[in-house]
Amino acid sequence: MNHWKILGIEATTDKRLIKLAYTELLKKTSPAEFPEEFKNLRKAYELANKEAKRPAQNENKAPNQVFEDEHEKKGVVDESFFDEEEPSPALTQVEVVKPQPIELNSVSSISQLQIALNELYCNVSSRSDVEQWKLLFSAPLFWDVDQSQQVSFTLIDFFSEHYFLSAMVFRFLDESMKISSELVTSKNNHYRELAIALHHYIVSLPQRIGSIEDLNNTVTFEKLHQHLRLRNHIEELFMFSALTAEQLITLMQNVDAEFKNDLSLYLCVGNYLWTLSAYEEIQHLLAPLQLKADDSNLRELQANVAFKLQQYDVALAIYVEQEEVNKDFVSKMMFKNIGLCYFYLKYYEKAYMYLNAYNSLPEEMELYSALITARRCYIQSLKLNEEDNAIKIATLMFENGRYQDALLITQTYSQLFDKECNYLQALCLGKLNSLDDAFSVFMKFVELYQQAQQRLWPLLVDLLLYCPKLITYEFMVDTILKNIPDSTGDFDKIPYYPGSIHQVAYCEYELKLLEIKFNSYEPQANTPSSYIDNCDFSYTQFYAWALVHLLLSQLANFDDPKALKGIYNNALFGIKQAMHKVAYRPKWAIEFIDIAFDEKDYETCIVLSNYVINAFSNISKAYYYKGKSLAALGQHNEAIDLLAQAATKYGNHLFAVYSLESAIQSCERLVEDGQSVHAQYSNLCQQLKATKEIVDEQ
Repeated sequence: MNHWKILGIEATTDKRLIKLAYTELLKKTSPAEFPEEFKNLRKAYELANKEAKRPAQNENKAPNQVFEDEHEKKGVVDESFFDEEEPSPALTQVEVVKPQPIELNSVSSISQLQIALNELYCNVSSRSDVEQWKLLFSAPLFWDVDQSQQVSFTLIDFFSEHYFLSAMVFRFLDESMKISSELVTSKNNHYRELAIALHHYIVSLPQRIGSIEDLNNTVTFEKLHQHLRLRNHIEELFMFSALTAEQLITLMQNVDAEFKNDLSLYLCVGNYLWTLSAYEEIQHLLAPLQLKADDSNLRELQANVAFKLQQYDVALAIYVEQEEVNKDFVSKMMFKNIGLCYFYLKYYEKAYMYLNAYNSLPEEMELYSALITARRCYIQSLKLNEEDNAIKIATLMFENGRYQDALLITQTYSQLFDKECNYLQALCLGKLNSLDDAFSVFMKFVELYQQAQQRLWPLLVDLLLYCPKLITYEFMVDTILKNIPDSTGDFDKIPYYPGSIHQVAYCEYELKLLEIKFNSYEPQANTPSSYIDNCDFSYTQFYAWALVHLLLSQLANFDDPKALKGIYNNALFGIKQAMHKVAYRPKWAIEFIDIAFDEKDYETCIVLSNYVINAFSNISKAYYYKGKSLAALGQHNEAIDLLAQAATKYGNHLFAVYSLESAIQSCERLVEDGQSVHAQYSNLCQQLKATKEIVDEQ
């Protein structure tokens, strides 16, 4: 490679000519557009410098001491600028002109960099655009190894005084300049201190207010800079001081009219005032703002403030507006807020609907109390015309746990409960343990749905929950197995049975009242999240799936052990998937404990046993199988205690003998491991001998 030919000059030892040639060619050879050409040019420049054999000048000087490599005045290069031995012409002989705008990606000198930094920082419309900063950092100057140190010092000097930039821009600057990783350890004390200060600013950015959105481009930079100084002052006070509501409101009075759309500032201040319970101050602060419906955070803050000030009609109007704006993403919290507003305004019907959709837990006493009160008041209003509202009344009574009253309504107005809602009667009978009668009503609905060729599985789920012991082998084979889903992956695609009553399943009248679009087979996108994402019904389906296979293993005689093992595996899969619900319905666990142990799924056996033991202290097999599982896992100390308890609870049953024998085996294992359990071993042996004598006599 002929480096002189690439530079377009004759061989010379004059480094000024080499640098001038390189600089001129660099303007036409952008590293981004011509990477290979740039590499060749750079290599040629370095080789030419080596041949010139002149020591490098101006190293280790501060940025304001560095002479520039070129100087353009009206397009003419002043070559005397490069003469290091002779002084430059007097400034009075040079026409002073205003610097022309510089293309960000063409900056090739320190002086141009300083101009570009100022132009970009003072440009109101693009200063927070990280792409503009990326464009600047792609300029030729940033590829110049000889000037890399001076570039870093120039940037540090600038940003230490011009730091009102967005977090996104500063993240880019930190990554590009390596402020936090390298410059904070610079050997130059001055620049190290500036870098450390910038690093602390960058670290605190997540705690600061953020960038201004929807800024008017006609705002002058001076105005913007003044506003940013105010914001920064408020940020610093938030982080390092304790402001009173009065102090904060006084500061916010200094915000000019042009910046009333600085919503991030108002939201931050409003949230801070919320922590001080300064609700009236928040209301006065936000009142002059012209907020739109899609300014959701501030609108919700306004609604919450109105609610706290007991202005329920105002709060309700905003909540309903926000529900409409965010209808595809309505949260349960929105249901709660709307429901409470309706409740305090004594619109009990809608209060009940929304609070029920929120599905509050008994631990949330205020909400749970409001839900129960709203339901009772709603029932009272419906009873003014009891016959026309019988279905609603019975449904609400069922949800209130008044199963006998709900059953009485279904029987009193039986003509209204012909096809759609006599199903409620089956559920009431099931809740009241009248299982034979409940099963008869369920079977009528099975026949009805088979005739209408409608999907049976959701109905079968309820039947399995209430009347599993009444299911025969014939019904299992002819009906259940033919209608069970092919895969548990289909559970989320299966709708609720239209008449079925679940905690957060909506009946037809509820859907109309909430103005929710609903299709019997495919819930629409704007169906409430408490319906679409209702895990409760999915868990119930998993339990029903498990129960089907458990019953199948009990009703059928499997000669093939492999077939039985497959049935057990399906049962265990279902119960493990339903485990979250099992925690609240421990009765569901009882029938699966021994299966889990037999299949050597000891962890599942222990979890199921714990649920049962915590709820029912007298279920002997929970202690027995948990103890056996712990022993199988090598936890013999814990196993001995559980097996001893199992023996006590079994009393004179044969399994008391098995429990004691297993406890003794665990003691022997501990003795083998060098532990002293002789006293415990002797007591268990004596107890086993006495228990065997009683069992043998029976």
